[in-house]
Amino acid sequence: QCGVADGEGFLSIWQVNQTTSNPKPYLSWQCHSKTTSDFAFITSSSLVATSGQSSDNRNVCLWDTLVSSGNSLIHAFTCHDHGATVLQYAPKHQLLISGGRKGYICIFDIRQRQTLHTLQAHESAVKALALDPSEDYFVTGSAE
Repeated sequence: QCGVADGEGFLSIWQVNQTTSNPKPYLSWQCHSKTTSDFAFITSSSLVATSGQSSDNRNVCLWDTLVSSGNSLIHAFTCHDHGATVLQYAPKHQLLISGGRKGYICIFDIRQRQTLHTLQAHESAVKALALDPSEDYFVTGSAE
């Protein structure tokens, strides 16, 4: 599976093994009210995390793609004023790491559905987040 997040708040997911000449997403739904900036598959392809900007500050969300779109929101984290820009999933620790428009990093425990840490990494928007294979470290990047 692969997906695309867009500036209108939607996430679309495709099956990569489609043989049609004009493939269409098998799933498309609005995850955030303003923009969806990034996403990650969590453990299996049926659970997805998204980052973006919503008017209610629910800027990092967990979704179950196997239920109807009206019931697919599992949990929404209120964090990152002005929206979340990037995220990474750490499967070994079951943590979700997100970066925001104001330079903050948030670390979430998805099992407990709570924010563990918030720290300011940059003075401007976090543009990149990478996790080392052993999940001991992560690095962030911004435009500053």
